[in-house]
Amino acid sequence: MKKQIIYVLACCMFMLNVVQARSKTSTATINGHLSFESKTNKITLHHVVNGQLAEHTTTTINANGDFAFQLLIIEPGFYYLDYGQYNNNLRGQVIRFYLEEGLEIKVDVNEESYELLGKNNGYNSLVQEANNMVNKFRGYNRITAMKTYEDFFPFLENEGQKMVEDFKNSINTKDQAFNDLLKLAVQADYESEAFFFFRLPRIAHPKKDNRPALYAELYTDGVKFSNPDILKLDNGVKWMLGYCYYYRYNSGEKPARVDVINNEIKHVSGDELTEVFVLESLKSLRLKPEEYEVVIPPLYKYLTSEESKNYILQFEKQMHTNKGQAGYEFTYNDVNGKPVSFSDFRGKFVYVDVWATWCGPCKGEIPHLKKLEHDYQGQDIVFLSVSVDKLKDQQKWKDFVKNEKLGGIQLMADNAFSSGIAKNYDITAIPRFLLFDKEGKIISTDALRPSNELLRNQFDALLGLEE
Repeated sequence: MKKQIIYVLACCMFMLNVVQARSKTSTATINGHLSFESKTNKITLHHVVNGQLAEHTTTTINANGDFAFQLLIIEPGFYYLDYGQYNNNLRGQVIRFYLEEGLEIKVDVNEESYELLGKNNGYNSLVQEANNMVNKFRGYNRITAMKTYEDFFPFLENEGQKMVEDFKNSINTKDQAFNDLLKLAVQADYESEAFFFFRLPRIAHPKKDNRPALYAELYTDGVKFSNPDILKLDNGVKWMLGYCYYYRYNSGEKPARVDVINNEIKHVSGDELTEVFVLESLKSLRLKPEEYEVVIPPLYKYLTSEESKNYILQFEKQMHTNKGQAGYEFTYNDVNGKPVSFSDFRGKFVYVDVWATWCGPCKGEIPHLKKLEHDYQGQDIVFLSVSVDKLKDQQKWKDFVKNEKLGGIQLMADNAFSSGIAKNYDITAIPRFLLFDKEGKIISTDALRPSNELLRNQFDALLGLEE
């Protein structure tokens, strides 16, 4: 009996040691110190979900600037330390770690750099080199940096490109999975920053034929994105969308918005990667309901996850939120000072253009609007333009209407963006187009622009002009 008890106790001790060993090796810890005065007492650790940053856990910074994380590692991967430098488009330094079981990272963080301490940091000295490299690229892509292509292109063609290739060739640890992932991350960093450069306002702009040859070399006629590990990178989605956006607007042929996804999906393969690409493309395009109805049918087959189905459900619910409700009743003066009311046009469809003389995109739509007015002359549709210029600019508006020979019904709102029409329809940016039926009920409070060919299809359907 005594021997049996000793045997059971030994087994229990063995199992306890196994559990303790597992608990030690299946976690990773980060002990850090902020060596500067932070604007917040919170620090966040992000992980990656479907190619984008997602909050993993948050902790507080004590009075001495110290913080710590301990987390269970199910699969090794990248994590990102955020003390506020990712907020408000600051594009501060990247602090990326590769976490795996058993690591005990110690880090001292300054505003522009960080130092790894301790001896159990795994491959994070190598990851830090990658971080330092992308931070050099990001230095050209901050609004506050005031850099132009005259600064960026020489860096990109010489130091930047060579730095990326040399570093990728130097990655040669015993862990092939890590090697492959870090090389992929470095390439994603490089290309994402190269494409993002053109998304920021600059004080000087290159001509389309004055760009480094590497931009042409980065393009692939067919599939470019097929590695599912792209979704393990914080900028995986940004890389894919940035690539497509750049070549969409620099290829010489600008596709219609309804053709964008079908044109660009050829660059992506693999079920998971394609679904994420399609879903994020839908979100970034911000399609009007009429466009969405054209675009979505062939894409349903890709959108099979719960996240995708929920997005579709919520978007399609919003598409019809205001449809059928009575339009806002307004009365504004025309160029001759005569009051004109929305209700004056009962019995006809009404297409409203909310615009201003100072708005470049608004003026860009005028030639298309004039063409519509001409082509639908005599039909049961009224083209009504409401200016939200300030009242002090009333004469400027009148002169513009006369000099540009604007047609339709031209009105001026009584209080710019504080007028009833702007407040009622939450108009904070222009141009904005509204469409109403013959009873004055809403068809759309965010209607297609005159430059969109689908608008003619909609008008033809409403007016019974379809062939």
